[in-house]
Amino acid sequence: MKKFFTWYSEKVTNKPKQVLLVGILVSLIIIVVGFSFGGALSTKTMSVGSTPADKAAKIVTKHFGSESSGAQAQIVLKAKNKLSSTSNQKIQNEIESRASKIKNVKIVMSPVMLKNYAQGQKVGYFTVIFKNKTITTKQTNQLKEIARKFGSSQLEVELSGVSSQIEVSELPEIIGIIIAFIILTVTFGSFIMAGVPILSAILGLVTGLGGVFFVTKYFEVQSYDLALAAMVSLAVGIDYALFLVARFKEEIRKNERKQALKNTVTSTAPSVVFAASTIIIALLSMSALGIDFLGVMGAVSALSVLLVVIITLLLVPSLLYLIPIKAKSTDQHKIRPAEFFAKIVHKKPWITIVTMIIFILLVSIPLKNMNLGLPNDGSKQKNTTERRAYDIKQKAYGAGNDAVLVAVTRNKNEKSGVSLTEKITKINGVKTVGQPTPSADGKYLMVSIIPKTEANDNRTKKVVQNVRNIQGKNLNKVMVTGSTAMNIDISNKLLGALPEFLGLITIFTFILLMIAFRSFLIPLVAVLGFVLSLAATLGVIVFTVQEGHFEGLLHLPGKTAILNFLPVLVVGILFGLAMDYEVFLVSRIREEYLKTGDNKQAVYEGVRLSGGSILAAALIMISVFASFSFTDEIIIQMMGLSLAFGVFFDALVIRLILVPSFISVFGKANWYFPKWLDKILPKFNIE
Repeated sequence: MKKFFTWYSEKVTNKPKQVLLVGILVSLIIIVVGFSFGGALSTKTMSVGSTPADKAAKIVTKHFGSESSGAQAQIVLKAKNKLSSTSNQKIQNEIESRASKIKNVKIVMSPVMLKNYAQGQKVGYFTVIFKNKTITTKQTNQLKEIARKFGSSQLEVELSGVSSQIEVSELPEIIGIIIAFIILTVTFGSFIMAGVPILSAILGLVTGLGGVFFVTKYFEVQSYDLALAAMVSLAVGIDYALFLVARFKEEIRKNERKQALKNTVTSTAPSVVFAASTIIIALLSMSALGIDFLGVMGAVSALSVLLVVIITLLLVPSLLYLIPIKAKSTDQHKIRPAEFFAKIVHKKPWITIVTMIIFILLVSIPLKNMNLGLPNDGSKQKNTTERRAYDIKQKAYGAGNDAVLVAVTRNKNEKSGVSLTEKITKINGVKTVGQPTPSADGKYLMVSIIPKTEANDNRTKKVVQNVRNIQGKNLNKVMVTGSTAMNIDISNKLLGALPEFLGLITIFTFILLMIAFRSFLIPLVAVLGFVLSLAATLGVIVFTVQEGHFEGLLHLPGKTAILNFLPVLVVGILFGLAMDYEVFLVSRIREEYLKTGDNKQAVYEGVRLSGGSILAAALIMISVFASFSFTDEIIIQMMGLSLAFGVFFDALVIRLILVPSFISVFGKANWYFPKWLDKILPKFNIE
């Protein structure tokens, strides 16, 4: 790799304008092709393959085919006076008439038909069943028009179950870029040098998204896949450019421009490639779980990161060579914020280790209560029609109103229906049980169940489990389906896959770092640090998102279950980011150790000299990720917050404090590596 970048540095210094032009042309081609000829984002519901609920759903479709097979929406009404009044009945008739005229509506069932008046006849809802399986944006807009027309101070009209494609706003990226520019200006003491990473990152981001949009032509890519690709690409794009600019700033103080750039490319570009490779491999490894939507999510983010790295390495070196940067101006601002971390590690490493581990463990305590689920209308912002409809129904009908379960079993004999109903009724957490319905061919029985708790509540999960465990001489195996049961099965499958994925990632980490640093202890500390930062990150997410603390400050909608694929996502991405900081910090410590042979001093100098860039990079990452909390989509909010907290714990606590503290106390043992193993393993120079 060093040979390649030596050759590349010659090309950049000899023909900087041509290299810059190549970078711009590559970017423009990908952008034009992606946005002009790519596909569209998918709105399909995610799936993890065959689950018990899926199998039961196939039986229901085959043997009970009913009106409920299409997509459903609800028009929720809350009146000041009784809905049964003459004036309100007239409005309901008009709502039913207008809703029936929407294209592909199969049937509209009124509150009177459904007998669902509640709260003294002041609350009720229509159920609109469509022929299509997914409600379209056009159908949603038509329903919203009905709600706007008939809603008034006397009658609140809200919607539930409508299409709500996640919108990827540009505002978080803009906020992140502004904050990044401020941090870079302070770090480099120059607007011009601060502008290089920003310019490169913006072009890299758009290029990466162009690549993602092109992929949508061939694969199902969700809106939150695009959001994830955007936040990761913007953050790493700024970070990798930052490390190149920081090294150039250091080199140009000692060398003339041409040599300074050569040294920058040959010394820093390999580390950038290595760091990017860890993120890309971590993202691609999500496909090893065998869950299609996670594989696609990881793959499109990996593609975006790859394109960002290519654009960064084409643009940044040529821009640094061409822009008018004076050596003197780069030496005016010697800000060493990492001096604080270096002194902590140098003076009392054992006390630092114990303190930081206790801190991480305390922060991780809420993790034991983590409840995985899939966000529903109750997870939306309080000013949305879906959230208002959800709150009205929760108060009027109970928490389990939107968590209907469907139990299915073979019709063994004439006593099967009665036996099934009796056993379900006795289960703790069940509110009501419908009458058993036989299939047309008489082979199966179907029973609807309304639990006392909402869809993501752990008590609802226990109801599903207990219904599936029902046994009796008049009963065959009882299956449970419905959207609630499907989401519970998805969450269980993802939670079951987490230990396997975490094990895969940690083993890969250990081997990769062992090859890079020719050490046993350093990879071991890196892996343990990664596990600690992961626990702390998920602990804080449970504390804020699930338990609802600081919801106003973080722009959260209130208490909600943790997104079921979030832990897997955090493991994959946080691993890649953690290895970035590990590589840049430890390689500098090792460089200082090889110069002096003094381990303790090498740690101090390594943290002091490289810590500033790592701190700036981490603050940029945190700013970019945290800015996504101020969207109105809880899925994107959770992804952004989890990555922001993850970078905080891993970069600031683990990499800048805990890891160098361990290296400091281990002394020369850090660098012990058997000669026979050194000969066997491949060599990879990242310094």
